[in-house]
Amino acid sequence: MQVTRREFTKQASLVALGSLACVNLAHANTSYTVRSGDTLGHIALRNGVSTSDLRRVNKLNSDLIRVGQELVIPGQSDAVAAPAGNTTYVVQSGDTLGSISLIHGISVGDLKRANNLSSDLIRIDQKLQVPAAVATEDLLGRVRAETAKIPVRTDNWKRIVVHHSAIKYGNAAIYERAHRQRGMQNGLAYHFLIGNGIDSGDGEIEIGPRWTKQLLGGHVKSYRINLTAIGICLVGNFQSTHPTRRQLAAFTQLMDWLRSEVIPGAKQFAGHRDLRGEQTICPGKNFPLAAMHTRYD
Repeated sequence: MQVTRREFTKQASLVALGSLACVNLAHANTSYTVRSGDTLGHIALRNGVSTSDLRRVNKLNSDLIRVGQELVIPGQSDAVAAPAGNTTYVVQSGDTLGSISLIHGISVGDLKRANNLSSDLIRIDQKLQVPAAVATEDLLGRVRAETAKIPVRTDNWKRIVVHHSAIKYGNAAIYERAHRQRGMQNGLAYHFLIGNGIDSGDGEIEIGPRWTKQLLGGHVKSYRINLTAIGICLVGNFQSTHPTRRQLAAFTQLMDWLRSEVIPGAKQFAGHRDLRGEQTICPGKNFPLAAMHTRYD
């Protein structure tokens, strides 16, 4: 099976069951009706199955799905019967091992080992074996719970913009005070903040009052963009350091969830520096912005 560059399936790990009794306790198949903004990868991720299992059970020859289509979601016993293996990825212009690894939720080391690579050099049209990703820790528990209490303005949000804080210290409370001192009456400029383990947990997603109250952002210069753009900030100066693995996991989980379940209309994605007239290096040269564009554009 070949995976296109824009497919960003993160396959759930499948635990081998030790007895027939365990298999008999597995959940039965369920059905799902495709909604606007859904992709096969999103549906698989939300239901804890692999994209390949979803294709197999529904006899799909590609990842193309249509709004209103009824899909069968395989139960655990179906998933165990056909565990996910390696997939094949064809290298395209602009790809790096780092971006390919990030898209598929694996490490560069795993990708190199799977392909017996001794360096990071790859060439266009080269076929790479991509090992199945192991499911990562769910970092969205509190975010889901808090958002369930909010009447989200789903028709308002059109874009998500990623930032770095440009300093290694801080959390939502600290930035809230600082932004109010700068005259921002709505406080924290961002809707979400992702900690780096210093003043908040590594990969901890903090929710700002602009999200809980569904207020415009204060994270870019343009008032027009702030009206319809969600701001996500990772704590750190990514000109000099890299985001942590847990920060990136939290960011991709948050992005995937927002765009698939909460605000599917937010089709546009940008780094702060991508926006015309902003004149900034944010989110820093070490944030994998190109790979995120591959995943979310």
